[in-house]
Amino acid sequence: MAGGILIAGACVASAVWYVPRVIAEARGVITGTVSSSGVVALNFVTPGQISKVSVHLNQVVHKGEILAVEYAPNADSIVTADKAAISAVQAKIAQLKAAAAANPANAAVDSAELAAAKAQLASGQAQLATDRLKVAATEIVAPSSGIVVAANGQPGETVTSSGIRSYAFDTRQRATTQQPQFSLLPEGPQPVRRDAAAMSSLPVIALRTSDAWQVVALVPEGSVARIKAGQKVTISVPTARIAGVTGQVQQLIPTPVSTAQGMFYQAVITVTGRVANVPMNGMAASIQLG
Repeated sequence: MAGGILIAGACVASAVWYVPRVIAEARGVITGTVSSSGVVALNFVTPGQISKVSVHLNQVVHKGEILAVEYAPNADSIVTADKAAISAVQAKIAQLKAAAAANPANAAVDSAELAAAKAQLASGQAQLATDRLKVAATEIVAPSSGIVVAANGQPGETVTSSGIRSYAFDTRQRATTQQPQFSLLPEGPQPVRRDAAAMSSLPVIALRTSDAWQVVALVPEGSVARIKAGQKVTISVPTARIAGVTGQVQQLIPTPVSTAQGMFYQAVITVTGRVANVPMNGMAASIQLG
């Protein structure tokens, strides 16, 4: 009996010592959202089928380089036809000008024909510009130099403007509980409303344009006193399999924002540690203070 009393006393003492520390540890964690991650998700403008993916994982690309092409069998031939029509009209204009210079007596007739030819040229050039825009919509072009961190598309695969549907991602989406509760906009956090298609799609190409990334954290009103500029924190992004990367509070925005969960402030946190995989914008992050 004496031994049992000693064991029970030890358990109580341990609980008295341990539980407050667990609670304090939990209170030292705030949630946030990855912002300005340096990774750009690139997709086609219109739905269709992938014709070609010209890049692979970890490939260095340059601004303006074509990364992937959507199936559009008549696009090139239409542009070629537009160029041929423009060349024919330009040749006609040159002939009319030469004829007017050689025979000034027919200047009035030549001027009328020349005006009509110029109008036809302008129409042809406008059509060419329109058709070039249609071709551009079937291409994914690198907006800047960077490194390919994901190339998810395969020739023949159906895509939408949101990307490629991922059934594996759908399964993980139902299981995970690490989801951002807010969309951090300039006017403050707003409830996130995501449709199923957007939540279950992967970008055709993901391009890392910078290694620098930030996290914008929601700080409860009662925890504001614990946040100071220059403070060291530890950041985890479960979806990107990032854990324990170091960071530093850059600033605490003094303007409060009201949400259904209460009053919050936004802390901008710069990541100072290096990670193998830079997360995508909008991924949920947890920040351990201290």
